[in-house]
Amino acid sequence: MRLLWLLFVALVLAGCKSGPTRDREIGYKGKAKLDAYLAAERFLERYGYVVESKPGWPKLDRGVGMVVVPGSVLSTEAYVREMSAWIADGGHMLCLLDRAESYHDDWSRIGSSYEKDLPEPLAEWLETCGITVSDGGSTHTKADEALRIDGESFKVEAESALSIKMDGGEAKAFGQVEYGSGLITVLTDARPLRNRRISDNDHAAFLLALVRESPFGGKIVVVRDAALSLGTLLWRHAWPVLAGLLALTVFWLWKNMPRFGPLRREEARSSMRDYDHHLEALGDFQWRLDKGSAMLRPLRESVIERAQRMSAATQRGIDLFEWIAERAGITRERAERAMTHERPADATSFTRVIADLQKIHLSLS
Repeated sequence: MRLLWLLFVALVLAGCKSGPTRDREIGYKGKAKLDAYLAAERFLERYGYVVESKPGWPKLDRGVGMVVVPGSVLSTEAYVREMSAWIADGGHMLCLLDRAESYHDDWSRIGSSYEKDLPEPLAEWLETCGITVSDGGSTHTKADEALRIDGESFKVEAESALSIKMDGGEAKAFGQVEYGSGLITVLTDARPLRNRRISDNDHAAFLLALVRESPFGGKIVVVRDAALSLGTLLWRHAWPVLAGLLALTVFWLWKNMPRFGPLRREEARSSMRDYDHHLEALGDFQWRLDKGSAMLRPLRESVIERAQRMSAATQRGIDLFEWIAERAGITRERAERAMTHERPADATSFTRVIADLQKIHLSLS
């Protein structure tokens, strides 16, 4: 038996062939997967800046010098008013429009992920500031095309379906405008600042130059995502489980609900009883009343009367119980017990008495 197992294992191993190995990038893991700007944050920390990363609307106070925020976060007029007041007081906002949220996959082959219009409150506010965002065309800044900040050129590769026009000028991917005591910076494509491409070309130096342009020093807050509902988070990160659970629920309902419409009305129970039910109830009453003595008395009297008449016609001076026993084919003791036993101890004894009386009754008929 062991030899057969060894032969089987040898055949299986012989059939295994080693094929070519291919490496495929699937993205980052751990904290880098949750925070698409982790490399940029650590890069700025190396230069002595305090960086805070969080999802949802940030707390804007005087300790914050710059906010990196996706355009989708500024979706309400209240957020726009609070942000504009903070910028006018000396803050610096870097607004990223396309692929700005952390959940976007940087390894996707899709060039642009912008599938919805820019939030109307944000678009109207930027237009009043002199920045017009349009989705009618596309902007593509190649690596050999430089973006200029304060007279310094940076090689930044950005591509987006959105474009920016400053005071009616040509469409481009980057724009800046002063607002009160602060500064507004808009970049159509967020990928140059994300983990995968921050090390390409002059992307890191470009980010550092943007930070240094902030009017006042302070903490840098990076907003990774807009505030998402629990349902959106579950569908985005656990949709296979939810889809399987939905399919299982539909199958369970289909299996356990084979009929349609209301159930048939239950028929009312009849109060009428069969004849055997009445006999059973009557016998139970008689047994509880006097152990059936009232039912045995008339039968015994009838048997005694007929037995005396028939025995007197044949011969005199005989034992009546012995005569009855010979006539019915039972012993004298059984005949005497059947004729004289008043209260049987239990139902079995009562049944035997009735059986003997039945035999005596039939023998006298």
